Amino acid sequence: MAVVTAQMVKELREMTLAGMSDCKKALDAAEGDMEKAVVILREKGLATAAKKASRAASEGVVTTVVEGNNVGFVFEVNCETDFVTKNDGFQAFVNNLQTLISKSKPENLDALLASQYDSTSSVKDAATALVAQIGENITVRRFERVGSGKNFVTSYVHGGGKIGVLVELSGTGIEAHYNNQALVELGKDVALQAAAMKPQYLNEQEIPVETVKAEEEIIRNKFLQQGKPEAALAKIVPSSIKTWFKEICLVDQLFVKDDSKSVAAHVADSGKKLGIADLKVSAFVRLELGQGVEKKAEDFAAEVAATVAAAAKG
Repeated sequence: MAVVTAQMVKELREMTLAGMSDCKKALDAAEGDMEKAVVILREKGLATAAKKASRAASEGVVTTVVEGNNVGFVFEVNCETDFVTKNDGFQAFVNNLQTLISKSKPENLDALLASQYDSTSSVKDAATALVAQIGENITVRRFERVGSGKNFVTSYVHGGGKIGVLVELSGTGIEAHYNNQALVELGKDVALQAAAMKPQYLNEQEIPVETVKAEEEIIRNKFLQQGKPEAALAKIVPSSIKTWFKEICLVDQLFVKDDSKSVAAHVADSGKKLGIADLKVSAFVRLELGQGVEKKAEDFAAEVAATVAAAAKG
């Protein structure tokens, strides 16, 4: 049987917000498999959130660039401590990247890193040089581009660089409305929605089939454990999946400024008022600082260890 460590319990608790003893039991049942333990907790209704991003601990900044209202870029530059984000050299590097991106419009992260930063170095080389200058690891970790040049693109940065969002709106003749303040405000509202409500997908069609099937199985097992008869699950599972779509899909979420309608409905209604046929959200990107980067072990592990020890005695 796999050994369940205090650090494993700590990570599972941070991922799910379940109690430490429940996390320990789930890991024991899953023989140390973190993903299986998450499923066990969710089936028992004990996991209020299963977000690996909560393990993120890197510092740095996420920021955006929008060119001509129709092409947008969001990128993340990481460092080891928040203190470094206030360093003049670090801030100059980020500002220079914004200027470079605005001019060269790279297609992806590899293209950005290979771009000419100055007369002697690439972006990747400049980041390496900054490491030597500041004394911390500096990386341009993520970069995303939205917009083909034909639709309306806007951006939002929250918390001084903790979250960066790009939103693309499309519709017939939208180019003629780029300077319409109502369209600008609509784009900002949708970007704020994405920042605050953390959608994982644009719409149902973007969700992988295997992801939907896995969620259906979790829901099925959860209600079976609650004593629901098998016959009732034929209605319960599809209904629960539709609710899940409204949580994780941007266009299906209730619009935060008017929860009587979905984001898709609000955008469509706004399009009618603006005279833009078939106005819709066609793409979005949301980057949160440090997603997917492991935290260093903290003193909290001692608290978890004590709980694990107590559970073992029980």
